[in-house]
Formats: sequence, C-alpha cells, structure tokens
Amino acid sequence: MKYIRKSICIIAILSLVFMFSFGNVNAGTIYESKTKEIVTSGVTLETITRFTDDGWQKINVLRVDLDNPNVKVDTLINSESVKNLTNVKNLAQSAGAVAAINAGFFNWLKGESGKGYPDGPVMQSGEFLSVDSEYNRYNDSMATFAIDNENNVYYEFWKTDINIHAPDGSSARVFQYNKPSSFQYTDITIWSRAWDKYSLGVSEQYPDLVEVVVDNGTVVEIRQSLPAVEIPQNGYVIIARGANAQYLLDHFKEGDPVEISFSTVLDWENIEMAVTGSAILVKDGQIPEKFSYEITGVHPRTAAGTSKSGKDLILVTVDGRQAASKGMSQRELANLMLSLGAYNAINLDGGGSTTMVSRPFATNDLKVVNTPSDGGLRSISTAIGVFSVAPASSLAGMVIETQPNIFVNTTSQISVKGYDTNFNPVSVDQTAVKWSVSGIKGSFVGNVFRPESPGVGTITATVNGVKASTTIRALEAPNKLILSDKKLNLVKGNSHSFTVKGVDNNGYTSYITPADLKWTVSGDIVSLEKNKVTAVKSGTGYVEVALGDARAYCAISVASESLHTVENFEAQNGSFMTVPADLPGSYEISSEEKKSGQYSGKLSYDFSHLQGTRAAYLVFSNGGIDLGGNTTEITMWVNNPQENPNWLRAEVVDASGQKHLVDFTRDMSWTGWKRVFASLRDIKSPSKLTKVYVVQVNPVPSSGSIYIDEISLNKATFPEINQNTIPKDVVLSDKDNREAVLNENSIKLSVFSGKSNPENMLQKLLNTRFYNKVTADNHMKNIQDISDIKANSHQDIGNNRLILLNTTEKSIRASSAGQWQWFLDKLNSHTGDNIFIFMKNSPDTFSDPLEAKLLKDILVEHKEKTGKNIWVFYNESYETCYSDNGIKYFGTAGLNIGGLTPDNAQNVKYIEITVNGKEVSYQYKSPVK
Repeated sequence: MKYIRKSICIIAILSLVFMFSFGNVNAGTIYESKTKEIVTSGVTLETITRFTDDGWQKINVLRVDLDNPNVKVDTLINSESVKNLTNVKNLAQSAGAVAAINAGFFNWLKGESGKGYPDGPVMQSGEFLSVDSEYNRYNDSMATFAIDNENNVYYEFWKTDINIHAPDGSSARVFQYNKPSSFQYTDITIWSRAWDKYSLGVSEQYPDLVEVVVDNGTVVEIRQSLPAVEIPQNGYVIIARGANAQYLLDHFKEGDPVEISFSTVLDWENIEMAVTGSAILVKDGQIPEKFSYEITGVHPRTAAGTSKSGKDLILVTVDGRQAASKGMSQRELANLMLSLGAYNAINLDGGGSTTMVSRPFATNDLKVVNTPSDGGLRSISTAIGVFSVAPASSLAGMVIETQPNIFVNTTSQISVKGYDTNFNPVSVDQTAVKWSVSGIKGSFVGNVFRPESPGVGTITATVNGVKASTTIRALEAPNKLILSDKKLNLVKGNSHSFTVKGVDNNGYTSYITPADLKWTVSGDIVSLEKNKVTAVKSGTGYVEVALGDARAYCAISVASESLHTVENFEAQNGSFMTVPADLPGSYEISSEEKKSGQYSGKLSYDFSHLQGTRAAYLVFSNGGIDLGGNTTEITMWVNNPQENPNWLRAEVVDASGQKHLVDFTRDMSWTGWKRVFASLRDIKSPSKLTKVYVVQVNPVPSSGSIYIDEISLNKATFPEINQNTIPKDVVLSDKDNREAVLNENSIKLSVFSGKSNPENMLQKLLNTRFYNKVTADNHMKNIQDISDIKANSHQDIGNNRLILLNTTEKSIRASSAGQWQWFLDKLNSHTGDNIFIFMKNSPDTFSDPLEAKLLKDILVEHKEKTGKNIWVFYNESYETCYSDNGIKYFGTAGLNIGGLTPDNAQNVKYIEITVNGKEVSYQYKSPVK
C-alpha cells in the first residue's frame, strides 16, 4: 500500500547526533551511548547501548511525530493472505514503509505448515482484517493498540461483537472473522479474500459444511457439502455447521443482501489501524501493580507507547538472549518506556519475534537495526509500519560518503547522497558535484580526492548552491601494510582479488586504492592485473605489495585439478524424501536412460500443489558420498526429459558437520543429457555429498523425472609452500621508540613485569639489578611493576596521571565493584597532557569482548576530545607494542618470558618512558646491560 498526502511541513534540519554518557545514567548503569538519526520528516531512530552492573542492553527507539502531516502509521500484514507469516523487513518493503517493528502475537495453524493467524483484533487502513468475538470476553487480558483517523492513540481491551443480519430482520452472532473456528465450525465463521483464495470446503472432518458466498454484499451462492470455492475479491464466505448452518439455510437465499456489523469498545469506523499485544505497561504515567498478562523472565522485548500529549509515538525494541544485550523483564520494559517519555504503553510480541527495521538517512534501503535472537528474521503475523507521505521536493541537503582516513598521496573515491526538505532521498548527479578542501592540501579529479599534506581537513561538496561538509584525516605514509590474505590456494584458471589496509605510526588505518600501490609477483605461477591474480601454472610463489618503504606479502600455491568418478548408479544407492513430507514422487535405479553403464538414478517429483516451496530428494546411503580431501567441485550428468521451472541443488556436509546448500543449476530449460557443476570452493573442508534434489521455488506447477549419472569430483592437490622462500613483511619503526633528549624538567617512568616472590636466584638477581638501575636515574619518578596489580589507584606526577586498574578477573567491572565509575572519573578529571594506564591483563584477554571494546572506544573518544597522549601497559608473555587509533598499547613480559636461563637473561626487558611536556617517547632496556 502507498499513501499520498499533499500538505507538507518544512522543518529545520536535524543533525545526526552521537552522544556518549558515563556514570550512573540509571541505577546500575556504568555507561550509555546514544545515536540519533533522521529517518524522514517527523521520524527519528535512536540506538541506545547501555553497559550495566548486570551486563549489556541494546535498545532501539523509533520516535514518530503524529502531528506531522507527512507521516502515516498503519498495520503491516501479508497482502496475499493474513495466514502467510512474513518477516518484518519483507512486510515493510512490500508496503513501502520507511520503518517498522513487529507487533502482535500469532498462533500457528494446524495442518498448514509455516502458516499462522494474528492474535486478537487487527485493522488496516480502516478495515477489519481479523477479529473474533470471544477475545477478552471474560476478562481484560490482552490489550489492543489503535490509532484513529485523527491520529489519536488508544490502549484498550477490545471486546468485539460481530453479527450477520438477514433480510428478514434476524441476526446471528459471528464468532470469528478471518480466523479458524475454535468449535469445529459449528459456530459461524467468515472468511474474506484476505484470509485465503478459497473457502474451507467439505471434507471428511466437516461433511455437513454449509458455505454462503457473498459478493458485494449480496448472496451469490449457497453451498451444502461441496468442495472449496473461490472467495470473491469484494466479498466473503460465511461458514457454519449444525444449528448455525440451518440458520443460514433458513434465513438466506441467492440474491439476498447481507450485512456484517462490528462493535467494540471504540467506534471502530474511526479507527485507521489496530494490532493486539498483551499487557498495558504504562497507564496515565503509572506502571500497574499487576499486569493483566505477564510474560515472565528476561527476554527480547517489543513495545509501543505515546507521550502525555498522545502525539509522540514511541516504538521500542530491546535485544536479548545474547552477550551484547541480555533483554529485560516485563517490569523493566515498563520502566524503560517511562524513562523514554511514554505516558501510556503496551507490550507487544517479543522473544525471537522482536525486530525493528528502518531506512538509513538519505537512502531507500531498509536495514534491520536490531539483532534478532533467533539469529535471523522470524516470520510473524503483523507489524506496525511508519510511512512517509510527503510529496517529492527538490534537493535540500547532502551527506558525503568517504573513508574517514586517507593516506597522503593516495586516492579515494568520494560520493554524496541527497535528501529533500522532508529528509527523503533525492538522486544526485555525481558529475555535477563541485568539490573543495580546506585545512590540508589536496586535489580532486572528478570525485576522486588525493590529499597532499597530513592533518585534519574539511571536504565540501556543492550542488546548485546546496553544500555539505565532512571531516577527513590525511595520514602520513603507512608504517605497515596489511594484505587481506597471507596465504592463498588457487586452482589453475581461478582468480582472486586482494584488498590492502595501511596503518600509520599512530595506529590510524585506511584501505588503499589498488592503483596507488606497487604490485609484483614472484615466478610465473600467476598473472597480475592491479590487485587481481589469476593462476596460470602449478607451483608456489608470492605476491608483494608496497607503498613507500612498507611491504606486505602473500604466499600462493597453485594446483591443477583432476576428475574422479565416485558414483555410477549401477546399484541402489539411496532413498527418497520430500519437503513437505508425503508429496508424490520416488527414487529408483532405472535402465530407461543412462549416460554410461546399464543404469542411472531416476528421481521423480510432483509439484502440482502451488503453495510454498517443494522439494524432492535423493538421499544417499551410508551418510552420503565421501568427498575426500581437496574437492573443489562436484559434477554430474543429468537427463532432463522436459523443460521445467525448477532448480537442481545438493546438500554438502563439511568436516565440522555443518550443512551447506549448493546449486547445480537454477535453469532447467534444457532437454536430454547435460553436465552440471556445483562449486565447493567456498566451503572449508567439504566432507560428504548427502543429498541431490529438485526444488520448486517459483509458483509454477510441474511434475516429471530427471535421470542422474556419473557423479565426479574435481580434486586439487596444492604444492607445499616453503615459508623460508617468502619474504617477511617490512614494517617501519615506531617514531616514538627513540632515545629522548633530557632536560631538567624531563620525567622518566619505568614499567616492568617482575616477580613479587622470585622463584630462583636468577629472577632475584634480575629483579635487584632492575631496581638498582632505575633508582640510580635522577629523572626516574615512578617504577611500575605490572605483574600483579590487585587494586585500583592513581597518582599524578607533574602533568601526567598514572592510573592502575584491577583486572584480576579479566574485567574491569567484575574485578572491583564501582571501578568503572572510578576510572571514568579519573580519566575525565585529569587536566594534564598525558595519561598512563597500567593493568595486569590485556584488554584483548577480557572475558567480555564488548567490555574490552568499550575500554578502547572510550580511550579513543577521550583522545579525540582532549588531545591527550594515552598509553596502556599490561602483562604479556612477550614484548609487544602497537598503536590503535591514536592509543598506544604495550605488552611486557619482563621476568615472565618462557624458559628463562642465564644464557637468555639479556632478553628480559623493561620499558623506559621519557616525558618532556607533551612529548612522550620510550625505549626497551635490559636490567643486565
């Protein structure tokens, strides 16, 4: 459905907001971040990430201004049949919505695989689509969310009366409209075309069925004990048995007018949309002491609410059942809705159904913005869709798309996305964009930018007076190049394309355009075209990529393939199955057709029934055909007696037991014998070919057979790579690793991983020599042993703050209650230039990877905001140093190196840091030298 309204409201442009918050945002909250993005005029998307004492929460909030004439909210449901369950993204895409969340609960239909029907009343565009008269009949349990034609929102427990009225003035109660009967159809049920194309029809279960067919309000046929009939497009079928069937026969005849009446707690004729949830979470600003219906436990959640004015709609999802978001109890959800500004709110279907989709700013592509707990999108019954009904207008603004970092004297393609006065996407002719840069030197060729000096600059795009700007960081030459592959196996004739990322001295990264790099190959085993290699000859070698003095290498082994036949179908080798079960068909060894030998495998199928995907399988005996090692492709001969619309596929199981589906062909438009191929190159360690099958994916009826013969495997044996022949990557030295020039204000710090209780005389001697050496240095102001930090503390030395963190439990949160809040305070309250952080365990070893990422992100954010130097030190089994987005990380082993003896004692190192104001440098030193 599409909506069009002519009135528009031009509002001020809202910027994309990115906000960090720290400390007790709510009780138990350690950290909260929030992003806010415009979806369209009157609609914004907020993403809230909370790190709490109990774990993580991921919350998504759609805010809809119901007073905005350019916004429309309606129910989403499958347009072909309310029985067809569909995921939220597909519902939103097919309807043209700009955002949506899942809505009502649903019930599975017995006897119809994968189908269901919505729970409670459902209205769309002012019409009832599904409702029953028993719902909430005896108590107020499940509430309905509704919006009327003036955009007023209601949260009510609907009790609905449905009646049919005969010409003689009599009436009868209808129990359900577009739902299955709960009473074996001895009640009265009405199905419209929104339910199905066909009526119920007579069956062994319902031999006495009466169906009254109504078209445009007039009875066109009364059917007794007859098969299903097509339901009129503008009509419905009244279904009954027993006494209610007799009522239909006694009070209606062909040509009679029929009326259906609906009545409920609201004047439904003014209602535009309605979906049914469960409990009212918030009523007039208060959370009920007891919910009308409670889903206990901590789960993913979906809710809808409105502000006190009733004109701000708040649609919310909370992810759950995953490390990144634990979920909420129903009462926690109610409190969340209150905190988000809801004065009234309702609980909707949650768990694996919880889904939100939204259109990223200035695009037409819907994206799933939450992380559904099922690992994919669940098919559901109803959703709440948000639509833009604004008329198209001219270009009002643009968003520049580019990498945030670009290396000096390399190139990067830049583009713009446009939006109009209602924040809806507008196409922009990229050739019409005029580009400029300030703050750094640089040049443009079309929309390709080349920075010519390092630093932070501003790129500006202009089209017909409309401007947009973005910040870009131009990096000095990379210290290090990272190839997308370090080792590559290629079959002769196959190709592979590399990507390359550069890393500068401060740990800032950028992907580099292949044309800006120098590419070379050793030997003649591959040909090279920019970043693409094609295997031409069996053997080994390598690819080298270079920029400036940095080099990176990828070892390559090229193999030739050989064909091995593994199944010739001369004896029974499998069984037959179908999905759904009990479809007609068979599998047998047949002499009717053969490519070689006396027999082939005959797989027969019958896909005459059009509803849903159908498949007929040959299931190989003994767990499948063994693929052995190094299989890259399966090939077989197939005789297709007649063209058909089906696909031919296979199931392959890898060495870990994971199943993979591969295509032989999606086009069976040939007749006779043809060799087909299925590539296994994207499957790691394929082990068994378990099934071959014909599948109907298009709604076209077909039946027939295919004959299969000579299944063969293409195998590749890769020559072993001698790593001694592959050069090592060339990484430039760290500019901060140097001997500093000292002055009277210089400060030194020493970092060592020692032993509080030395285990032998060698460790004791090295400990002593370390302390004697560093304490003799008059510039030395702090000696830090990081081997066993068990408490958090801090110390200020000049303009430097030293922060010690307790990470004994491989976590800041779990190691000490309140430590995160303490740390954030010490981080933010320091007014000097340098911050040094010491901990026992590396962030990379934290038990919660999300906490480790949070720590790193906070440090980067703090550096970007303040410009301070931030260096982090931790215990490690070897000496390591790297930079990541401006933050320096050091792992030091000290006395904890493996196999320490007097012969390798010189390998024991400590880190000496020298601070001259804001300039910080370091050196690795030995206690024995």
